[in-house]
Amino acid sequence: MHNTAESSTFPEENSFEDLKNYDWEQLQERYLDLMEKHGDTEEQLQAQISDLLEIFAAWSRVTVVRDETRAFKRFKTQIEHVQNSEDTLEQKRKHYVAVVKAFESALALLNGRLKH
Repeated sequence: MHNTAESSTFPEENSFEDLKNYDWEQLQERYLDLMEKHGDTEEQLQAQISDLLEIFAAWSRVTVVRDETRAFKRFKTQIEHVQNSEDTLEQKRKHYVAVVKAFESALALLNGRLKH
């Protein structure tokens, strides 16, 4: 199953003579040339991957900073909500204390009238 270019340099029927007369130096040169081309391609791919990794790292840093900023704003909002809730609760407490005092005063007045 060799292509025509290979079959002309490497016959289908291999005999000892065919192997002995085969141009092994040409095969070695061809192998080295192909390995050099593949090495160059591999270096280019490594450079592209390195560039893409730098871009990804920059994107990742921006995303982290953005998420931290959003988280901080959300935290501040939650703090404000809790503080407002605490203030509202304190106002209600003061109101209920005043209502209870008013009832106590009213009861004291009624008790005073009932004794006389």
